Amino acid sequence: MSNNNQQNGDAELKKGLKGRHLSMISVGGVIGAGFFMGAGSTINTAGPAVVFAYLVGGIITLLVMMLLTEMAVSNPVAGSFQVYARKGVSPYAGFLTGWTYWLAFLMGPASETIAAGTFLHLWFPQVPIWIFCLAVALLMTIINLIGVAVFGEVEFWLSMIKVVALLVFIVWGCLAMGFHMNSGVTVTNMVSNGGFAPAGILGLLGAMIIVMFSYGGTEAIGTAAEESINPEKDIPKALRGTVFRIVVLFVISIGVLVCVLPWQQAGISSSPFVEACRILGGSTAANIMNFVVLTAALSCIDSGVYATSRMLFSLSRDGYFPKVFSKVDEKHQTPVVAIFVSSLVLFVGAIVYLAFPDFAYVYLASVSGFGFLFSWLMIALSQPKMRRLTLEDDPAKLKWKCPGVKVIQPLAVVLMIGILVAQLFVPGGKITLLSGLIWLCFVSIYYFTIGKKMREKTLMQQGIDE
Repeated sequence: MSNNNQQNGDAELKKGLKGRHLSMISVGGVIGAGFFMGAGSTINTAGPAVVFAYLVGGIITLLVMMLLTEMAVSNPVAGSFQVYARKGVSPYAGFLTGWTYWLAFLMGPASETIAAGTFLHLWFPQVPIWIFCLAVALLMTIINLIGVAVFGEVEFWLSMIKVVALLVFIVWGCLAMGFHMNSGVTVTNMVSNGGFAPAGILGLLGAMIIVMFSYGGTEAIGTAAEESINPEKDIPKALRGTVFRIVVLFVISIGVLVCVLPWQQAGISSSPFVEACRILGGSTAANIMNFVVLTAALSCIDSGVYATSRMLFSLSRDGYFPKVFSKVDEKHQTPVVAIFVSSLVLFVGAIVYLAFPDFAYVYLASVSGFGFLFSWLMIALSQPKMRRLTLEDDPAKLKWKCPGVKVIQPLAVVLMIGILVAQLFVPGGKITLLSGLIWLCFVSIYYFTIGKKMREKTLMQQGIDE
């Protein structure tokens, strides 16, 4: 079992990412405007009980990332789980995973490009939002084209701002409750406005798809494995630190949020964190949090272009797309064409927003959540055979084993299938599932009419059996 990039003789990507970069790339892909703004939608849907939804989402994240870490350490390739799905399930599953993930991780940043433009427009109302969207997309494209080390450094600091801001918010909110600094900030907000779970179990299930969208991006450490300087050491370390930070920051910050801001006041047109900071510290605090949400959007877009361009690069390198997408710039060793194409999709969000401003953000987030959940399901399904293939090829490569894998792997599969099936019974869930299924049908048609034949031709030219 050898890497296709070596078989194909293509240029490899530069190994310029350190452990701290991997940790923050994963955090950057997760804690974006999708969390800071999407929290409003989940709170509206589930009420204060949304804390449990984020806790369950965090547990699923932990299970899937443990399975992914085992595979990424033993097989560090840019395509990550689309390669694992191809080898561990089937070539069709691998292609479906790669392209669905490409869509999922671009629909989120596409909506966040609009979010970033909207946040900037609040400070500079004389400048149209579309100009800010264009500027943000161009900036993120340039950063990704310069080189992976620059990308990693930018992402590190953008993500750091978000983490520090959430920690400050948590401490500030707890102090406000503990010292009764504001009469409206109280733990009783968790139960005094219609109860802890005003929408019942259906509310929790309805919130799960947006919650999973919020957690989507954690798997980006897998796509960065090939460019990691020391993957067998850095990826497990990034896993431990990343999952801990995400679960703690998400669950606790959401808990504090619903104590500061009564859940009925959490809207979807602005960030509930901004409104909560307005309650805690007035307009100045709200403006500071608005800046944080802006950096969160930029960070998530940055991670999105990075991860999806590497996925497109990998799919092209494997023969499913024309070779131009796997072309690597000689100077910076980055997949320039894949980056450009991935960046162009950022503008899809602007188009959808202009056409359907009332529900564009939630719809894009839901479709993105479906894509992430599908990709994670493929990660879990790939692990058993990938471990077996690694042991057959070279047992020494299995340097990190997922603990309790016989329980973790089936549990992860059951939980994710359960969330997808539950969408049939919640408002708006059927639309999300239908959109996801239409996409899978579209991808399947491409695979069986063009992609599969292109892949077979590439392998035949190289004298390689699938």
